[in-house]
Amino acid sequence: MRLRHVAAVALATAMVGLVSVPVQARVLDRPSTQVGVKVKGVPTPKEFFGFEMGDEGNLAHFDSIKRYFKLIADRSDEAEYQVVDRTTLGNDYPILLMSSKHNLKRVNQVLDINKRLSDPRVMKAEAKRAGVPVDEYARKLVSQSLPVYYIEATIHSTEVGPTQSLVNVVHRLATENSDFTRQVLDNVILLIVPSQNPDGQKLVVEHFNKTAGTAYDRVYPDLYHHYTGHDDNRDWFMLTQKESQTRVRLEQKYRPVAQHYMHQAGATSPRIWSPPWDEPMSETLDPIVVSAANSIGMQTQRDLVAEGKKGSKWNDAYGILWNADVIGYSPFLGTSTWLTEIASVRDLAYTYTSDKILEPANKTLRSVLPYDSKTWTLKQIVEYGAAAAYSGMKTVASDPASWLYNNLYLSNANSETWTGGPYAYVVPADQRDPYAVYDMLKIFDFGQVEIDRATRPFTAGDQRYPEGSYILRTNQPMGRWVDQLLRIDTYPDAARKCAECPLIMPYSETTDNLALFMGVDVDAVTKPFTATTTRVRGIEPATHQMPGHPGPNGAYVLSPTSYGLGQVIADLQDANVPAYRAKAAVTVAGRTLPAGALLVPAGNSTARQVLSKASQDTGLPVYATNAVPTVAAVKLKDHTRVGLIRGANNMPGGWMMWMFDQIGVNYEVVTADDYARLGSKYDTIVLAPGVSANTITRGLDPAKNPPEFHWARGVPDGLDKLKQFVEAGGNLVALGSASSTAATSLGLPVQNVTPTNRTTFSAPGALLKQNYDPAVPAAWGMPESWPTWFNNDAAFKVTGDAQIAATYPQEDNLLVSGYAHGTSAIGGATNIATFDVGKGEATIAGAHITFRTWPRASWTVVTNAMYNGAGQDVTAQQLASLFR
Repeated sequence: MRLRHVAAVALATAMVGLVSVPVQARVLDRPSTQVGVKVKGVPTPKEFFGFEMGDEGNLAHFDSIKRYFKLIADRSDEAEYQVVDRTTLGNDYPILLMSSKHNLKRVNQVLDINKRLSDPRVMKAEAKRAGVPVDEYARKLVSQSLPVYYIEATIHSTEVGPTQSLVNVVHRLATENSDFTRQVLDNVILLIVPSQNPDGQKLVVEHFNKTAGTAYDRVYPDLYHHYTGHDDNRDWFMLTQKESQTRVRLEQKYRPVAQHYMHQAGATSPRIWSPPWDEPMSETLDPIVVSAANSIGMQTQRDLVAEGKKGSKWNDAYGILWNADVIGYSPFLGTSTWLTEIASVRDLAYTYTSDKILEPANKTLRSVLPYDSKTWTLKQIVEYGAAAAYSGMKTVASDPASWLYNNLYLSNANSETWTGGPYAYVVPADQRDPYAVYDMLKIFDFGQVEIDRATRPFTAGDQRYPEGSYILRTNQPMGRWVDQLLRIDTYPDAARKCAECPLIMPYSETTDNLALFMGVDVDAVTKPFTATTTRVRGIEPATHQMPGHPGPNGAYVLSPTSYGLGQVIADLQDANVPAYRAKAAVTVAGRTLPAGALLVPAGNSTARQVLSKASQDTGLPVYATNAVPTVAAVKLKDHTRVGLIRGANNMPGGWMMWMFDQIGVNYEVVTADDYARLGSKYDTIVLAPGVSANTITRGLDPAKNPPEFHWARGVPDGLDKLKQFVEAGGNLVALGSASSTAATSLGLPVQNVTPTNRTTFSAPGALLKQNYDPAVPAAWGMPESWPTWFNNDAAFKVTGDAQIAATYPQEDNLLVSGYAHGTSAIGGATNIATFDVGKGEATIAGAHITFRTWPRASWTVVTNAMYNGAGQDVTAQQLASLFR
């Protein structure tokens, strides 16, 4: 049987799916029949920290853990401490490499071999030069290398146990001389990440220690990642955050064969969970990678049961292999990712006690040794975490050659013969939003995708494409990832336990179509084609020459069709350059631009400089006219002051902060003290998705939280104050679930018509059809039709006066990508609308159109609503006078 034709096999066998190759595991160079100490001068965790890991009510501070790891590296020749990056808040991002002295000296050689193993074209070329079959050549390289095993703790920073557990793991590996430690350190290179979110680890543990002996809650009450909070584990295809990018760079450099992510779950969850994974599975994933992940999880189940660790379960949870936001990046490199979820305790570090046994007593095939106690401790978390870590390391170290050959060589070689996707995806030139094209291609470039650009027109399928179009072929090392991010998702009906069983929904959302999120037209071409191309080396914005100066009474003009316009507006406001939005279409430089075009007086001394730089940054063209268009307009308020109401620990609000910071929006987070002076402090207030009436009126209890969090305390009359702000002339923008908060508080004439019965209606994280009215200011620059993000959100029936910007078409099926049923129920309903409220106005969007910054095309709506509503209407005559 040819090795690459081995089928996926039963999950219950520990190493099933990993093909044996004729390379022997390394002989232990220092076998030991009994445990001994190999390094002197390394203190035990108790000696260093003053307590044992897992002791009741004690958590080691992350700075102390870093010092401990560095001390071990300084005193052991089998450990190397590195700071590989800085975090969002400027803290160290440390890793620890552990292996034998000999292995650490040749890390670069190992990484070079493993990178070559992962590239089928390099392997073919080298094998051809060597005059041997490529499979035989791969085995030879395998015999000269080692697998990298990656283990990571505490991406979610309130899940404190795994990082504490790794302290014990590192100490044992550094100091113990046993058959186990020798096998691991001789046969693998361990890449240990003590925390994937160091900022959060510091915040959470510092807060825990600071609140000891007080009446304050012990758990950190706000976002423990500066922007994304718990969502820092959902940034695996946009790759927006520094920490996400750091992990991907580590994956690209070290190409681990396996990654162990150490998590915690709720206190009443299984004591510990590991793969096999649940349904569904993406067609883009290589079966070798998936079966190996399942097998390592089953081996861990075996080892935990053998050690008598009760309450270990697998399957029936965590169907994360459908979308890239949870699949991650590394499986497309050949890495088998697996995780452990360990039950939590009370207040991070105190025993959890129940009046009944914490796990059901019935034995099942998925829980062969049930938990039978009413208590659960931090010490147990640490012990279970270490046991799982040791098991995963041992699994790979006991058969390193198979892991290298199968995961790095075979799975990547399979990419060349994979036929699950189209031949290529083509991104046509001359898109309506050049910034979106740049934004999207940056992600693929960072992911080491091969991107070609046509140097001549070409034909693919039945379509003729102009010069400058981009081509992303799927028969390349990262071709599966390309298909994962650009395919139209059709949710598999096979995601069931049995033919009659209900459909299993994924752990996360049902689509991750990058092009639809960002507003880029992309064509899937199924059959091979030829085109004259050049390989793109680094993605840059489109370049445009600034037009000649139009004279002191002229204007610079930009199209409203790009979400990059928000950045241009922010730059102009920061430089004190006035700007206007045309209320109707304008013609300039032989082009007709739709309503919402940005008009900038050319007579302003700094306008040209600001626009030139903005055009370079965004790739947006700037046009010029020597006479301002005869059109009514909105004068944007100089230095528009934006207040963001997010409340504490609100992840959508955190994502809004990140986006505001990238664009340069002049904003502040609204505090409880601000409600007494909203009108004097803000021109526009944005209600982030997730903001409810309770967020505003109740907030955080000051009696349970230190003074630094009192900004998020409740304001009992906060909703009244917010209504007064709008009625007095303020501008309100409410997104996602906050739209219902605004509608109720302001008395808007709307009714939510989204059915609540999920058996008849559900769209759990999908892209649905939507129609825009680009003549309405909130929809300026939007196409007449483009999908919107929808996660069982509100859809409105408008019963009074409103400017309706976006509606769902009256069709039987609104689904574009992902999964949904019963969507005809919201056909004809409104998503986005603007209402006059007293002297001010309010714009609501029922759908979560800013979800994790994914639906970037919709950001145009946010820009329009934030700035237009705070602006001032001017007639065509007034506009002309203002440009003189």
